Amino acid sequence: MAATHLFTCTCGVQKKTTNHWILALVEHGSIRFLPWDSALALRDDVIVLCGERCAAKLLSQSLGDWKHADALIARQVNTIDNIAAYN
Repeated sequence: MAATHLFTCTCGVQKKTTNHWILALVEHGSIRFLPWDSALALRDDVIVLCGERCAAKLLSQSLGDWKHADALIARQVNTIDNIAAYN
């Protein structure tokens, strides 16, 4: 008998055969949404999402993370500029 992998969304919902799920590939500074592919869903760097709501939540989270990272970088640059001005 062939083994069947259980796919679970970030919200905890388990995939059924008729669900239309989405995959997300999040890399540094980017996110790509992909149509369902069982083989691709097994990859460690792919996030399994049950639908548009969870995809939108992931996108919103990523945008917030990027905005926060940009703010940290801006503060570091400002600090470096201030240090350089005093030298």
